[in-house]
Amino acid sequence: MRAVIAAQRLCFAATVTPDGRPNLSPKGTIRVWDDQHLFFCDIASPGTRANLLAHPWIEVNIVDTASRRGYRFLGRASLHTDDEVYRVAIRRLEAEEGHRYQVASVVLIAVERALPLYSPGYQPRAGRVGHAGALERTPRRAGRRLRSAHPLPGPVPCHLIPWRHRPMQGHAS
Repeated sequence: MRAVIAAQRLCFAATVTPDGRPNLSPKGTIRVWDDQHLFFCDIASPGTRANLLAHPWIEVNIVDTASRRGYRFLGRASLHTDDEVYRVAIRRLEAEEGHRYQVASVVLIAVERALPLYSPGYQPRAGRVGHAGALERTPRRAGRRLRSAHPLPGPVPCHLIPWRHRPMQGHAS
């Protein structure tokens, strides 16, 4: 998981507006904070910020576009400005990217669930069923077998996943 997050700086964050409507917004600074948290910097996201102040639930999807595989993270977000989380996140971002951004806040996500994400870009072949057959299905555009640099995520030996099978508190599974 950490490798996918590190390689894919772009994620899509789903939040809920104050009036209950869904909102999806790209974020280009997603990072791992620790074993149970992710973060991104709010650079130009007043809508996301307002949404999270009203409803702290967030889902973040990170996908490797070449393999069409990635992860989805669900949790509660907290906004940080002018505190230690904010300062550490800004320092990390500047050190890693060599650029100084105007950051309004840092969104820290306490991840409660992390699951593999599959985005099929193939046509099924006769006799092949399930994820094992997915790698041998033919893409519509190319007519060639799908070959991926990334195997399908299965049981992931990763420090980021202790919450994977834990049901969310206050939420029906």
